[in-house]
Amino acid sequence: MTLSRRQFTKTALGAGALTMASPWVRRASAAGDAARLGVLLPLSGPLASLGNDVRRGFELALQFVNEDGGVFGQDAELVTVDVPSSTEATSQATRLITSERVGVVMGSYASSISFAASQVAERNKVVYFEQGAVADDITSRGFKHLFRFIYPASELGGGAAKFTLDSVLPRIGMSAGDVKVALLYEDSFYGTAVGEGARKVLTEAGVNIVDDTSYSYKTTDLSPMVQRYVQLQPDVLLVCQYTPDGILFWRQAREAGLEVKAIVGNGGAHNVGDFADALGDDVNGVLNAGTSVYIDKAGLSSEAAETFTRFHGEHAARFEGRQPSAHTGMGFNAMWTVLRDILPEAGGMSSEAIREAAMALDKPIGSSIVGWGTKFDPETQNNTRAFPTYDQWQSRQIHTVSPSDLAIADIKGMPLPGWGERGDI
Repeated sequence: MTLSRRQFTKTALGAGALTMASPWVRRASAAGDAARLGVLLPLSGPLASLGNDVRRGFELALQFVNEDGGVFGQDAELVTVDVPSSTEATSQATRLITSERVGVVMGSYASSISFAASQVAERNKVVYFEQGAVADDITSRGFKHLFRFIYPASELGGGAAKFTLDSVLPRIGMSAGDVKVALLYEDSFYGTAVGEGARKVLTEAGVNIVDDTSYSYKTTDLSPMVQRYVQLQPDVLLVCQYTPDGILFWRQAREAGLEVKAIVGNGGAHNVGDFADALGDDVNGVLNAGTSVYIDKAGLSSEAAETFTRFHGEHAARFEGRQPSAHTGMGFNAMWTVLRDILPEAGGMSSEAIREAAMALDKPIGSSIVGWGTKFDPETQNNTRAFPTYDQWQSRQIHTVSPSDLAIADIKGMPLPGWGERGDI
C-alpha cells in the first residue's frame, strides 16, 4: 500500500524512555501548536489482545486525519505507552503529562487503568478522553477534565439482561418465570458493574438466578465453575469476560460437555476474532451485548457511512487482512471525534478550550461508524448518545441483530445446538 508521509506515532514501552516509530509513519514537525496526544493502553499482558485492537483504531483515525490535512494545519502526533495493568497507570500518565508534555490523554480500554490514569489527568488539569472503559464509578467522581465516549457498565449489563428477556427467551420457548440464569463475570470494576446491572434487571423481572459468581481474569483454571454449572444446569449464561479467561472458560466448558440453551456475552472476549479462532464453529450462535462495526451502514449518516467504508477497506489493507473488532471501532470513533471535531473547534491545545469544545459537541445518533452520536452529559460527562448493540456469531462472523436500524441479520440457532453441531448457524 502507498503510505502518507503525514502519519506519525511514537510508542514508549514500559516505564523506560525508549521510543520507536511505527514503520508506516514518520515524525511530524514539532513546530507550532501541534496536536500531541498521549495514549495509555494495555499492549502486553492479559489484556494485550484488546488493547492492541484499540491501538489499531487510534492509529487508523490518526492516519485518516493526517492524510486529510491534519489538525491546526499540521500532522497530529500520538505518544503511546504500554500500561499492562492499573499498577503502571499512575506513573505512565504522570510521565506523559510532565515529561512528554502531551496536551490530551486518551485510553484505556480497561476500567482499572482508566480509573487511576484519569485521576492523574484531573490533578494536572489535562483533558482525558476514555474510549472503552465502562465502569460506572469512573465518571461518578465529579471530574471536570474526564470525558467518556462509551456507555457505562450498568447500561451494558442491564441491556444484556433486557435483551435476554425480550429477544432470547421467546426463541428458546421460556419465560422469565421458568428460566434458570447464571451470572458469571470477572471481578474488576468492569465485570462487577456489568454483573450488577444484569442482576438488577433480572431480579426485577422475577428471574431465577441460580448462580452469581465473580473470579479474577488472571486465573488459569475455571473448571470448578464449569463443573458447578454442569450440576446446576442453567438455561442461559450471562457472562462478562476478557479474552484469555473467556477462551479458557469456553474450552473447559466444551471439554466438560456443558450444555445451555443460550449464551450472552458482554463485550471483552465475546466479540473479537481471537474468541472465534479459539472455538471454531462452536462460536456460532453465541450472542453478545456490546458495540459493533458489523452493522448496516444504511442506518448511518452519509458522511459516517463513507467513513465506515473507508475504515473497513483501509483496516484490511494496513493490518494484513485482519478484520477489525468492536474495540478497534470504538478506538477509531474516539480518536476520530477528538481529532476531527473537538480539537479543531478548540483551536489549540489549551485544556479549557478543549473542554469547552467537548461540552459543546452535538452529533446525532448515526453520525459515527459504530452508530452512536456524541453529546456529553453536563454532570457526568458521559456520552449520552452511546448505546449497546446486540450481535451473534454466524458462520464465524459477528453480525449485529439489534437494534433493527443497524441489524444485518436475524437471531438464529436458538435453542443453542450442542458442541460440534453449530456449523450451520
